[in-house]
Amino acid sequence: MVEIVFPITTAPGERPGEGAGRLINCYAEKLQGGARAQYARRRSPGLRAMALSEHNGMRGMHFDGNGTLYIAQAERLSKVTVVLGEFAVTDLGELPGTGRVTFARNNKAPVPDILCVTENDVYVVDDTAPPVSLGEGDLPQPLTVCFLAGYFIFAIRDGRVFFSAINDTTVSALDFGKAENRPGGIYGAYPYGELLLLCGPSSIEVWQNAGNATGSPFSRAAVIPRGIASTFAIAGFEDGFSSIVFVGDDNGVYLLSGGYTPTKISTPDLDRLIEKVTDKTTLDVTVSVTSGHNWVAVTGPGFTWEYEVQTGLWHERKSYQIPNWRAICSAQAFGGWVVGDRETGQVWMLDAAYQREGLEPLVMSVFSQPASGFPNRVSIPRADFDFIVGQGLVAGEQPIETDPVVLISWSDDGGNAFGIPVQRKLGPVGRFGNRVTVNRCGVAGPYGRVWRLDISDPVYASLQAGQMDVDPRSR
Repeated sequence: MVEIVFPITTAPGERPGEGAGRLINCYAEKLQGGARAQYARRRSPGLRAMALSEHNGMRGMHFDGNGTLYIAQAERLSKVTVVLGEFAVTDLGELPGTGRVTFARNNKAPVPDILCVTENDVYVVDDTAPPVSLGEGDLPQPLTVCFLAGYFIFAIRDGRVFFSAINDTTVSALDFGKAENRPGGIYGAYPYGELLLLCGPSSIEVWQNAGNATGSPFSRAAVIPRGIASTFAIAGFEDGFSSIVFVGDDNGVYLLSGGYTPTKISTPDLDRLIEKVTDKTTLDVTVSVTSGHNWVAVTGPGFTWEYEVQTGLWHERKSYQIPNWRAICSAQAFGGWVVGDRETGQVWMLDAAYQREGLEPLVMSVFSQPASGFPNRVSIPRADFDFIVGQGLVAGEQPIETDPVVLISWSDDGGNAFGIPVQRKLGPVGRFGNRVTVNRCGVAGPYGRVWRLDISDPVYASLQAGQMDVDPRSR
């Protein structure tokens, strides 16, 4: 028997035949010593429908910590609250625009101020009335707003950053600083612990609170010689997350955690995908946490790759019948992590125990590394796959929940084309002796054999390993 090697991080290669396996809608988790395999490949967390708005296209969200989640969608602002044990969406009024927005909240007592920056204005958010323009004549149109050390901080494209009064919304025309180490202005200002990151197209200036009596209370402390790709190609400053991840000016993805030196975490496969995106404003980064996993999703128009901070491993995300993941924007709220939808009015709760995205399937796909006898051909009379079986539900939608299956197909041309899949049962509840085996699997050519396993049935799915019999042939 020869081991079928399944990847622990996705690596499709630039062309079929160069890859080292793929993980789509599933991730590798290292098992404890003594387990029958080193890694389990499990389905990615699903999206459980939480609330539905009448408006579409998530632009941004903010949880106030007291039970209200504000969601900005195309032209509107709404709030999500719990009413009689159920999530309810209330339309608050017009929020002009369709572009992404940022929110920030201060520490004003007894009721904090909440501001929202859109592509056209700065708005004051209230939970009982439509948003109104801040109307601060001394403040140019900002790109982003954040809150740090008592100040609302507004980033201006030309490199300036304006600071509000302490726990107030007033802004003086004199209370600003400017990122001037490199030309090109900035795309945004983001909190990083007690520091402030002024992120531009060719560098990131790190500022700290110096207590300056006039102008900017913050001063530059360091410069990171790496820019960001666009305003929303960065995340990790959200409450409940501890690492900054951004798409850099060189098309790589970087992690900034606990210092001033970013670490490159992307692979050449992902770098190439990002490089092909001509409009970098269409890139976005979304963070979340489930079951102790810190996820970072990097999305472009035709892809989503998700990174797990603790393991340093990547997998791909694809929603049903679209090329990338439907989730955009995130907030820690209501005891979990909430995400929005790129197209619809759905608000989702990320749920590791939910095996779908709403009512649509969440298809888990694992592509093996190519098993090659190059330059010889090999006959494969049998292959066995080590799944955690017997996970069907006692009661559920038949047969997909009660008697789940896996579809098994293979490619002998490096993954360019796969044959018609065969179906094998993963077993109804308690059927732990079920075997997942395929016989008479044909002859693999010099490219080697690539196996593909697809599971769409909404039950727990975990792949441990695989083996196959091989019979080398001289020609």
